[in-house]
Amino acid sequence: MTAPTPPPYLSPTAGFVNAMARCAIRGLNARVRELETARTEALEFQRALRTTRNFNDSRAAGYIDRTGLDD
Repeated sequence: MTAPTPPPYLSPTAGFVNAMARCAIRGLNARVRELETARTEALEFQRALRTTRNFNDSRAAGYIDRTGLDD
């Protein structure tokens, strides 16, 4: 064996770096969830707009039968 075995404990610097990494990861996980929620809401809004546009295009073209609905 050419290198000495590492000690069974972390140095204070390594512990500090690990703690900072854990803190950053926790913050980033929350941000990822926030962005995923915003993306989902944007996709749902886009689908609603597309559905409305398609319905209005169909109504303008006369494809929607409104017989009996105008009471």
